[in-house]
Amino acid sequence: MKNFILAILIAIVLTKVLGGVASDWFDLHLVMGDELVSGTLEWIIMAGVGVLLVVIGFVVAMSIAAALGIAAIAVLGGLMFAGLGVFWPVLLIVAIVMLVGKSNNATA
Repeated sequence: MKNFILAILIAIVLTKVLGGVASDWFDLHLVMGDELVSGTLEWIIMAGVGVLLVVIGFVVAMSIAAALGIAAIAVLGGLMFAGLGVFWPVLLIVAIVMLVGKSNNATA
């Protein structure tokens, strides 16, 4: 959660800096209705858009991480069941030998 809040703060700072650059270099301004939006409201809107993009990026990153985790668990489970399926006769013989070879004369 700390990283998420840090990402939002970074997005707001970048939006503030890059919003000024976009406004100066590219003559980019927001218009609502037929009126030009003032500087503060424009910055707030741009920050909101930036935060929205950060949230979307965070969700996509978590989705990819979760999908990779689920895939890794599925692969490991498949390998475990394949190994168990191949070696079950050996495991059965070892278990029988251990049960038969176990002596009942336990010394204390």
